[in-house]
Amino acid sequence: MLPPSHPYYPEGVLLSGEFIGNTWSVPALILTFATGCALLLFVTFVAVRHANPALKPPDLWKVLWFVLTGSIHVFFEGYFVYNHSRMSSMQDFFGQLWKEYALSDSRYMSSDSLVLCTEGLTVLTWGPLSLLTAVLIIRQSRFRHPIQALVSTGHLYGNLIYYSTCLYEDFALGKRSYRPEPYYFWWYFILMNTFWLVIVSSRFLELSPPSTDLASCLFPMNTHPPPCLQY
Repeated sequence: MLPPSHPYYPEGVLLSGEFIGNTWSVPALILTFATGCALLLFVTFVAVRHANPALKPPDLWKVLWFVLTGSIHVFFEGYFVYNHSRMSSMQDFFGQLWKEYALSDSRYMSSDSLVLCTEGLTVLTWGPLSLLTAVLIIRQSRFRHPIQALVSTGHLYGNLIYYSTCLYEDFALGKRSYRPEPYYFWWYFILMNTFWLVIVSSRFLELSPPSTDLASCLFPMNTHPPPCLQY
């Protein structure tokens, strides 16, 4: 039997295009990506301090988070959506980073319809809205809370769909999309995506009770909601 022509699971999965192995080492990929994220956060921190010096630290952390996640959605995930049909042969930095991550989920290398559509919606909606949320927080806009709630809901729903479909295919259908080494499942697939679940959940707690934030947005202090909405 011939050895598989690529390292992805399940063995023999059909990739989108001819597979070309990475030339960057794993530490170099991770360190470069982490450095880029740190640089983005530093630039954002300086810009926010200049734009609104009075912004409180909790709001500043929210801005940093929404700028980071929005940028990842728009640029990194946008790269995948644009290049999905040839991902397995891409050799630039983002391409090799996606090929490394796909060892924990080969659906990114096979133009899986659910992953592609989910990522496409994320790029077009949650990415720009995350960046908009950051701007609204900096300006202390009254619309920040409903938009933040909307974005957080989208993130939570998207992550639950992403996790549940992959795990269902694994345990119910016996179709495993990640390599057998625990590192890929627990570090890449679980941990790297858990950040969105934990941070998004904390954003929801800050918005409790949501009706108060929504009412303050829709009805200024000098007006009153109609009787049907007073209860």
